[in-house]
Amino acid sequence: MHVPREVVCACETGQPLRVHTSKGEVLVVRVLSFDESELVYIVLSSSRPERYAVCDSTGFVLPLSEIEKLRLLEEPRRSPSKRDARRLG
Repeated sequence: MHVPREVVCACETGQPLRVHTSKGEVLVVRVLSFDESELVYIVLSSSRPERYAVCDSTGFVLPLSEIEKLRLLEEPRRSPSKRDARRLG
C-alpha cells in the first residue's frame, strides 16, 4: 500500500497530523513510525478520548487502510512573553 506523503512528512518533521478514520474517529497524532501497512502514533487529542485513557509509551497502531483523510497541522506559535518583549526592547 502507498504511504501518504502527509504521514512521511509528519514523521520526519514531528508536525502533528489530523487523521480521520473509517470508523468515524478524528485524531490529532504525533507519528512515531510507519511502514507500508500501518501507522504508529501517540495521541495528542481524539474525538473518542476514552479509548486512550491509559498511556501507551510504545504508541498505538492504526492500519493505513483505515485512514480516510489526513491533514498536516502547524505547531501553534508561541506568543512572546513580557520577559521576551523586555529583552527585545
